[in-house]
Amino acid sequence: MSKVTNIGLLDVRNIKKDLAEKITKISNVGLLIESDESQELLQDCKKSNVGTTLKLSGEINTIKQNGDIELDREYLEGILEPVIILVNGNLTIKEDVDSKLINDRIYSVVINGTLICRKNLLGSIQSKGIVNGDVLGYKKGYNFISENIKLNDRFLKGLKPNSKLAFNRLQITEEIDMELLQEKIANIDILGELIIVDSYEDEIPQYIDEYYSINKTVIPKGAKYIEEDIKLDDSLIKKYNGDIVYVDGEVELYLEEDIEANDHIKTLICSKVICDEKGYNIIKDCLDEEVEIEIIKGKLLKNISKMTLEGYLEEELTIKNMGKLVIGGNLNWDKFNKNVQSIINYGLIEVPKDKINIVKAKVKDNCGKIKTSEDNTDDLQGDEKILYSNMGELKL
Repeated sequence: MSKVTNIGLLDVRNIKKDLAEKITKISNVGLLIESDESQELLQDCKKSNVGTTLKLSGEINTIKQNGDIELDREYLEGILEPVIILVNGNLTIKEDVDSKLINDRIYSVVINGTLICRKNLLGSIQSKGIVNGDVLGYKKGYNFISENIKLNDRFLKGLKPNSKLAFNRLQITEEIDMELLQEKIANIDILGELIIVDSYEDEIPQYIDEYYSINKTVIPKGAKYIEEDIKLDDSLIKKYNGDIVYVDGEVELYLEEDIEANDHIKTLICSKVICDEKGYNIIKDCLDEEVEIEIIKGKLLKNISKMTLEGYLEEELTIKNMGKLVIGGNLNWDKFNKNVQSIINYGLIEVPKDKINIVKAKVKDNCGKIKTSEDNTDDLQGDEKILYSNMGELKL
């Protein structure tokens, strides 16, 4: 009695009867490819945590890409028989591809990422399989630019006159030669987000399709624009001189000295400020009225992927877990009790069984799961063993 677990792509279309009889569980599989015959042979096999299942008959070749891939006409014409395309990343279909070529060359597609193509191709691609991510469709005749672009004179000089451009994210925050813009730009299609200075709202909308219905952020003229979360400490705040600071995200505030925030920042605009009581008292008169405030004790320890907490914690902490947090058995629990002020959990916390109540007492908000290390075992019983594990691709 055996199990198959942690496989990226598992192809069981041609599995033999004697092997199928040995397998009692298939788990943690990204893509499972089956046939009518294999489904019958594995009908008593328990399947869990399978991302996508495809049922195919016969042998069909696959193209696998871990990362972004672009498909143009030349690439697809080089494929002799229809294929399955598996992409862990973004798939871009270039302008010279049409729906007939897609139907002739692509049997199925599974995209764990973003699909980017002309709007009139979206139906052809989506009918072929599954997109686990965003879908970005731009208008026919437009040139799609995938990078996050700052629209400035240098960028405009490299364009052909009367260009039609599509952007996922476009930033218009610098001075622009409007005569140059008029020469180079015919139309702009925004698929994701536009960041624009308020002083351009009278001149730019005529170039942007459906300007008043797109997702946009309007920032004050002269503001210092920061496009990601930041940690604002003594050193960074001193770099500003009465500026308006616009942060497209959250600000973690760590001010140790007695600083007059108004001397450096006139207005701080962001989605949220995370700080302690002292920091809030320093920065409160600089905050835009729509900024959310989160008061914490100590420093913020934020986990968005996987983190192991162990050893000595020598300073006060508030922990925000949005991934998997493993609290190790060799952690100094006296220091944990003393210095961890609270835990905000949106993910998974794994902790030794005899310490779980200590951890739960620290959890202020729990929108995730807390389990013991001893629970981190497979739910199979008896003498079952792992037959295959931790493989990118497996064909049985």
